[in-house]
Amino acid sequence: MKDTEKQPNFERLSTGVSELDALIDGGYPKSRTVLLTGGPGVGKTIIALQFVDSACRSGLKCLYLATEETPEELKLQAGQLNLPIAEYEEKGLLWIVPALAERMADVQWQRGKNIGTSLFKKPLSIINSSDADVVVLDNIGSYTLDTTIGTFREHMDFLVNAIREKKMTGLIISDETMNERYNSVAQYSVHGAIHMFKRESPFTGTVERLMNVVKMRGTNTPLGYVRYAIDQNGISIHVPK
Repeated sequence: MKDTEKQPNFERLSTGVSELDALIDGGYPKSRTVLLTGGPGVGKTIIALQFVDSACRSGLKCLYLATEETPEELKLQAGQLNLPIAEYEEKGLLWIVPALAERMADVQWQRGKNIGTSLFKKPLSIINSSDADVVVLDNIGSYTLDTTIGTFREHMDFLVNAIREKKMTGLIISDETMNERYNSVAQYSVHGAIHMFKRESPFTGTVERLMNVVKMRGTNTPLGYVRYAIDQNGISIHVPK
C-alpha cells in the first residue's frame, strides 16, 4: 500500500527495475542522492549496475566509483546479467574508477588522525572533476573506520551536497555493518534511502529477500516491505495485487 498524499513533482531517472520505478513514482529523483543499504548477498551492486545500464541506455554519462570490486569483476558480473557495461565504456558513457587504492589511502589517513581532511577526499576529487550525469559510490563503508557519528554525519552531508551541486543523480551504497555502527545516521543526509535484507519467512521457513523504501522525499512510497528475487536477468520485485 502506498501513501496517496499529493507530493511535489520531481523529474525521475529509472532505477533499471521497472517494478521499483512503479513503487516510487517513476524512479530516483533527478539531481538527488539515494542511499542503498544492506548486508552481503542482497544484490546491492546488481541493482546499482541495473541503474547504470538504464542511465547509459538513455544517453546519460555515468561514473562508477568501485571500492570493493575491480572494473574487471564488475564487467564480469554485468555480463552475467546481460548488461553491456563494456560497450558503454567504449562509447564514452561510463567510467569505472577502481577506488580500491584510494580507499586504502583514506583508511591510512583515518588511522593517522589527520585532522581537517575529508573522509571522502578521493571520491570528492573524482566527482568534482567529472562531467557525469550519474554517480555510483560502491561502497562507503571502508571510508569510515575510527570515525565518530558526528564527524561521519558532517562529512556525509558534505559529500551529498557536492553531488547535488554538480547536478548529478547519486546512488551511494553502504554495507549493513557501517549502517549499524552509525545508527543509520546517513539516512538523514540523503534524499532517499532503500534497505535490502534477507530473512527466514515465518510462513515457509525459506529465506526470502525483502526491500524497504525507508524514505524518498517528494514521493509516494510503499508503507511495507516488498519481496524481490535475483536471477540471470537481475533483480525483479514481487508487486502484491
